[in-house]
Amino acid sequence: MGVEAERLRAVGIDPLLPAVPTRSADAELTDLYREHAPRLVRVAAAITLNLSLAEDVTQDAFIGLQRRFETVEHPVAYLQRSVVNLSLKVLRRRKVAERYPTPVVDVSLEPEVAEAWVAVVRLPARQRVVVALRYWHDLSEAEIVDYLGWPAGTVKSTLHRALKRLKEEIEL
Repeated sequence: MGVEAERLRAVGIDPLLPAVPTRSADAELTDLYREHAPRLVRVAAAITLNLSLAEDVTQDAFIGLQRRFETVEHPVAYLQRSVVNLSLKVLRRRKVAERYPTPVVDVSLEPEVAEAWVAVVRLPARQRVVVALRYWHDLSEAEIVDYLGWPAGTVKSTLHRALKRLKEEIEL
């Protein structure tokens, strides 16, 4: 046992227990939540098509960050990847729900926009993620690559396939 461990044990602190986050870490986590949670909920909602589920996914991402806060180098990037990964995980676990028709939300009074929304809702989750980030959040392909941590080719091909599928569906 090292000198520091002996000193901690002498004052009644077990050196094997994880360190409790400092007040500054709690304050920083609170600031991150206030600044990024609304945007992350919208991203999760675009993937899951369920606002309540999106809020749960976002909360789970923040809980994961809180557990690892002292070791995470880039907390915003961690949160973004976590929200996307957790959203996709939820969808994989809810395959049974895909057997039932998805209720379509009327997002606009314009028929063209409503028709496009219906087509976007029918896209597979990964394609829906890329379309939502590109056209709802106005991210460039390079920004989507950074946001998702996917290879550039994967983002481009996924977006291409999604747009092709949307075009085919809307033209029918």
